[in-house]
Amino acid sequence: MSTIESDGAIDENEANLCQSMPDKSQKSGPWTKHDKEARRNEVYRLHFDYDFSARRISDLMKVNRNTVNRDLRFWYSEILDSSRILEPELIVEVNLERLKIQYARLRESLDKTDSEEIKNKIERLMLDVVSKINYTVQRRAESHVRIKNMVVEDINKWMEENRKDTRYMTLFDKFKLSSNARKKIEKIMEDDAKKGDPDFN
Repeated sequence: MSTIESDGAIDENEANLCQSMPDKSQKSGPWTKHDKEARRNEVYRLHFDYDFSARRISDLMKVNRNTVNRDLRFWYSEILDSSRILEPELIVEVNLERLKIQYARLRESLDKTDSEEIKNKIERLMLDVVSKINYTVQRRAESHVRIKNMVVEDINKWMEENRKDTRYMTLFDKFKLSSNARKKIEKIMEDDAKKGDPDFN
């Protein structure tokens, strides 16, 4: 995992972001369970909400850089696990996470205002975020299909080079054919399934 490193001094506004964090800079020994959870949550917020790098977060929180990197690996793993996708592309998952955070913040702002003008502006922003989420999900699905097809192509190439009789097809293949041709294909597949795989029997 790589993060964009920012150079330059930390200003007073950024330093104030971490005032709720337990101060471990002057303490030794392991983190308590409560402090570890608070630290991880703060790392999550600063990285995904503010797009801060590991170095910046380490400086802000006065926490060892390796600890911050471990926390980031933990959160990236959590995001990937919750996505339930076989080969997720990390940048897509991170962008989705940030869009969801932005939407939640806009939803909270909408509930707090009584101004119709501000409500209309917030609702337009929310619609824009939803559109971005839908677009990102669509691209993720397209990427998933592309990867699946590449894998099947590589397997079939290997089967051909090694003179194997078996070939693989994906569920994403789409062909235009007559109903009679489809029935014949289904019958062939059914007969093949009954025989078993000649290359692996």
